[in-house]
Amino acid sequence: MHTNSLAAFLELARQLSQASLVIALQQRAADQVVPLRSEPPLSWQRGTAWSWRVPKELSNEAGALQFLCPADLPSMLTVGLTFTAAKVAYLNCLDFGERAEGGVLFVWNASQAPKAATLSSNPLSQQHLIGLLRPIYARLLDARHLAEETIESGAKFHDIFNSVPQGVVVVSGLGQHAQVNQVASGLLNISAGYVPLNTLAQAMRAARMRCDNAADLESVYQALQHSLNAQVTANWELDECIWRVDTHPVLNDAHNGRVWLFQDVTAQIRLERMLRREASHDPLTGLLNRRAFFDLAQAHYQAQNSQDKVAFDSDTSQDLAVLMFDIDYFKKINDRFGHPVGDKVLREVAHRSQAQLREGDVLARYGGEEFIVLLRQANQASSRAVAERLRLAMQSQPVRVGEKVIQIHISVGLALRRNKKEMLASTIERADKNLYLAKREGRNRVVDTID
Repeated sequence: MHTNSLAAFLELARQLSQASLVIALQQRAADQVVPLRSEPPLSWQRGTAWSWRVPKELSNEAGALQFLCPADLPSMLTVGLTFTAAKVAYLNCLDFGERAEGGVLFVWNASQAPKAATLSSNPLSQQHLIGLLRPIYARLLDARHLAEETIESGAKFHDIFNSVPQGVVVVSGLGQHAQVNQVASGLLNISAGYVPLNTLAQAMRAARMRCDNAADLESVYQALQHSLNAQVTANWELDECIWRVDTHPVLNDAHNGRVWLFQDVTAQIRLERMLRREASHDPLTGLLNRRAFFDLAQAHYQAQNSQDKVAFDSDTSQDLAVLMFDIDYFKKINDRFGHPVGDKVLREVAHRSQAQLREGDVLARYGGEEFIVLLRQANQASSRAVAERLRLAMQSQPVRVGEKVIQIHISVGLALRRNKKEMLASTIERADKNLYLAKREGRNRVVDTID
């Protein structure tokens, strides 16, 4: 393991962890380790073993990073520290590689302790740290076993550098060149290895311009033009993939260089979006569900209360209104034709309703065959007109399912918000009463008479 390879790794480890001190350790026995190098460098006699029992790794990968008591540090380390250790963690690489025996020790002083606390309480950050550093250091340890100290380290480190699943770009402190691994080279469409800095800058900009969210990224990276030490994390939506791009100055000082990390988080982001949609949308119709409607409608009510001129028109004649409607005799449709046909009717009602509403109106499935709409910038006349459009759209043509022809009608209850003090629940209650009255008066009608 060449000194330069290990030094580059420790710089990366310290940057990612924000630790005050990072030490690469090789394990000789269960209670004996040898320090190989630290960042920043500490003075000790090379090859001197420390008596220290390495923490046992838990059965899962997350357990590879363990937070320890500072009192458990090797005594030969604590006597040489220039600060008091406040937080300590150990990343165990034992048996992770082919012959890897050792790990990485992280030490935070009091001022950096909050960084450790944030890391210890965030499983995703821990997984990111483990997933990036553990395979690299394991391979470095393997390389130490397999090669003599005199082996040219450049090619060895490049192999390790290019084997990690994340894209990595390391910009030199002098700002003349950058080192690009294989994943990053494919993403940025440039050669792997050492590239001139202007070539990297052009490739970075070209890749960002190809992103679906290029305009957003342009403003995000303005921070780098104003501060060389800026730390920026952003998602690049590029070629149907989502890359989480992290960039930080090495050791918090751009004069030491800058690291760019590219991680493919497409599956994670898509899963998060799917879960959010499932939590807020009705699976049958694709409309907002009842809970999501309340959250969104309540936000509009509160915004209007504060006279938010961005969200609402300043004309005092324009207010909020609630429409509630359901399908007349829907139970008979289900009983006669079956639930699959009933589901088709519900989807068709949702589709026709969306076609009649304006941009900004909020439509949701309230439950069963009942739907609810929040009308923005509404008055009595315009709200009544929307309700009538909905009613006519339903009866204009039947729903056809195979050879079955189902004529549908709806009853609508309408309530305009009385004043800016009225709560959402009160408006909904009045709309519901009007819906009940519409059904009692014969169905297939709009009622807005309840004060």
